[in-house]
Amino acid sequence: MADVSPPHPSSSGGAKATRRTVLAGLVGGAVLTSLAACSNEPHPGTRRPDEPAGLAPDVAVATAALAEIRAARAAVAATIRRFPATRPDLGALVQLHTTHAATLADAVPPRASTSPAPVRYAVPHHRDKALTVLAAHEQHLHDSLDGLALRAQSGQFARLLASMGTAVHQRLAAWPS
Repeated sequence: MADVSPPHPSSSGGAKATRRTVLAGLVGGAVLTSLAACSNEPHPGTRRPDEPAGLAPDVAVATAALAEIRAARAAVAATIRRFPATRPDLGALVQLHTTHAATLADAVPPRASTSPAPVRYAVPHHRDKALTVLAAHEQHLHDSLDGLALRAQSGQFARLLASMGTAVHQRLAAWPS
């Protein structure tokens, strides 16, 4: 009598995908997605109204994050200039923003505008009020970074922005009184 056992899965002529085929497909898809996200070509229908035209979505997100961080750094520096006694408390915040800006700077093409909003940060005349307003400005940065992390298409980039937002949040938790 002939053997009537079912054929081995590897000999099924491609009816089932092997683990190696699935992994190759996933890696290939991830590479294509990464290349598309790094491109400077616009993707139809994916640009938000507040994003600069002609930038890939993650580049636009990086541009927005860099502008927010630079504006926050300028606000902290202005507060320190007006109230030099706050330097020991706020100096680390300037360094944090400088590090975050340097991290994002390479992701933003030279043609993208990352200058802070045209409205200059006005430091209040009283120290306590200045720290309260600056804390609200930092909270805005935290919220912006969290929102931008949600918009990021790359998981690694989203985690980077989320960690930056978390670092700002930790500084807010230890805010000087």
